[in-house]
Amino acid sequence: MSPRRPRGRRPRSIRERVRALRPPFRTRRLELRWPEAALNEQVVALMKDRAVHRWTLRIPEPYSRSDAAEFVRRARLNRRAASNLAFQIVRRTDGRLVGGLGLHRLDNPAGTAEVGYLLAREFRGQGYATEAVGGLVRLAFGPLGFHRLIAHVFVGNRPSERVLERSGFRREGRLREAVRKDGRWIDVILYARVRSDPAPARGRSSGGAARSPARAK
Repeated sequence: MSPRRPRGRRPRSIRERVRALRPPFRTRRLELRWPEAALNEQVVALMKDRAVHRWTLRIPEPYSRSDAAEFVRRARLNRRAASNLAFQIVRRTDGRLVGGLGLHRLDNPAGTAEVGYLLAREFRGQGYATEAVGGLVRLAFGPLGFHRLIAHVFVGNRPSERVLERSGFRREGRLREAVRKDGRWIDVILYARVRSDPAPARGRSSGGAARSPARAK
């Protein structure tokens, strides 16, 4: 077992910062939790939506129970390695799975991480995605200490672009034929937000601060 970090010293490495995290991280209506097998059935049901496959790069289709179990296992390994962080978005009132959220490429020496997210069909259009992304942004710029966050959106996915815009991200350009999916090259839109950017106008990113009660759910 590694020695405990002395009180009062700010974690310096990204591995230390990740190890110091204590989810769940709460917004007004949601909790961001580490992926857990207890929600695998809900994950499989969410992934049956063809739009999830259409607008993401590497999610398998069809999506099976073994895929869900492998995701939980890999998320745990990536967290221990401090390379990527995956969260399940859960509604606080009833514990239902709303979607998924990720912070990727944590080991980038330039202080940049990449944001990714998806939402179940029945929860779209209610501000949940913006609320969850806002919570992740505060976590990334706060305890994790990142300077810049980026996100890539497939051309044509305007609802996802609006989520980023409401979360304070700015469109920086179009990357031509940047990814290959289902046998064809796809353009993507690059969005970014840096720590010094002004916070979104009140009401655009609903949910309040993401916070983690001391180890309590």
